[in-house]
Amino acid sequence: MRKALPILISFYIFTGCASITTPSYATRIKDINLRLAEVEKLVESQLPLGQRAISPNGRQLLSKHFVRKNGSYKPADDAVERFFAQVLILNDRPPYDIQIEVKRERRLLVGQQYTYKVVDHDLRLAKELEKAIRLELSQRREDRNIIDDFRVF
Repeated sequence: MRKALPILISFYIFTGCASITTPSYATRIKDINLRLAEVEKLVESQLPLGQRAISPNGRQLLSKHFVRKNGSYKPADDAVERFFAQVLILNDRPPYDIQIEVKRERRLLVGQQYTYKVVDHDLRLAKELEKAIRLELSQRREDRNIIDDFRVF
């Protein structure tokens, strides 16, 4: 029993830390050394069709619902299948991590009304959004002004 105890403890430690890793249906950009307001603005500028909602603490952003047609994003309107992006800004101070998920919803008839339910995730679209955010991050670093980063204290 004593030999099994360390194995059992390590199993609980590793399975307990599983929430720290990125889910298989999401992507993550790590170590972003910008202020939180800059990260929020950058992410918001890259969301497909713009921002639909933001959490009270500004760490979770949702895009408007969209469909993908001919390589571009179109408003979903009353589509049977639609997508939306969910972006999470992680860590309590810089450097921040950004986790990106794109969820697929399907319209279902419930009683007398139609409602949408999340049925899947789209990793390909999440990676496209990640690529756009990374490109914007690289351009922002070049455009940054040294005076804007100066702090008296």
